[in-house]
Amino acid sequence: MRRQIMHRMMGVSAAWVVVALAVAACSVAVTPEVTVLSAKHSTLTKSESEAPPCLNEVYITPENPFPFGSRAAVFLMKSSVDAREVSEYLTDLTHKLLLQKQLFHIIEKNDEIFNDLKSQMKYARDKKYDIIIVGEIEKIIMGGELRQSMMAIKMRVINPRTEVTLLYLDHCRTAPPRRAISFTDFDGLNFPVKFYDVKAPLPKQLGALVVAEISNILVQFKE
Repeated sequence: MRRQIMHRMMGVSAAWVVVALAVAACSVAVTPEVTVLSAKHSTLTKSESEAPPCLNEVYITPENPFPFGSRAAVFLMKSSVDAREVSEYLTDLTHKLLLQKQLFHIIEKNDEIFNDLKSQMKYARDKKYDIIIVGEIEKIIMGGELRQSMMAIKMRVINPRTEVTLLYLDHCRTAPPRRAISFTDFDGLNFPVKFYDVKAPLPKQLGALVVAEISNILVQFKE
């Protein structure tokens, strides 16, 4: 009788051991792998992935080519306070591109800040400018994994003496969302690691494309 009880207890113990091992095996099998979040695909929806409509329109064009002998000035692009650095960069780039393209005989850059266009034109007349190039950063959208980048700029070419707008356009560029990916370099036995993040273009990068395209439009009316 005692032997039968012992055999039953041993059988029960063995059964519990089997169950315990099975549970342990299951817990190992269902443990998720450690995943780098930046390597996951983004789930995009229409509202998150699309920026506002991008306008690329030329509203006014000059009746005659821009006189090459003009003394022109590129004024600091109007922008919000937090985009001042971007504005300065794009104004400087516009000035350099127009110099390279030799749109006018003299092209200066002016960093003065004005409250309105009227005072800007009066200043230009006092400085004896024949042509002024006035820009405004209308919209900047910082892109990422879930949203497009966007840069929209308005540009005018004005004769300050007659206060006539010779050329007036809106131009913008968008860039699609980009997944942030980390690249790892293994070099030698010590495995030094370097990380590079691939992200949506920065406002300066996208703005540089917009400014380059605007300068190509302006040069179409070169004398």
